[in-house]
Amino acid sequence: MRLRSALMCLFSGLILTLAVACSKQEAPRQEAPPAAPAAGGAMDGKALFEQKCSVCHGLDRATSRKESKAKWTAIVKEMQGKKAGWISDAEADKIIDFLVADHGTK
Repeated sequence: MRLRSALMCLFSGLILTLAVACSKQEAPRQEAPPAAPAAGGAMDGKALFEQKCSVCHGLDRATSRKESKAKWTAIVKEMQGKKAGWISDAEADKIIDFLVADHGTK
């Protein structure tokens, strides 16, 4: 009977340890420093991309792929809708132009 109790305690401890280890929280992403505005006060597409898109996810998520202009437009518009007011239509257009130029399909 003692062996059974000891095994149950050991098994319970193992399950508890496993549960705690699996619930490890990720460190919060640090915001990218605001990019310096280009001449004339307007930011270029790359700077906007780095500033606006990095708030929610890593920039490698977008830069590791090649898409058509239509697909980039759909992606940026979808992201624009997830955080209302964060990316204006004018900024979205600049971001799309940057993505198409640097990460678009021919």
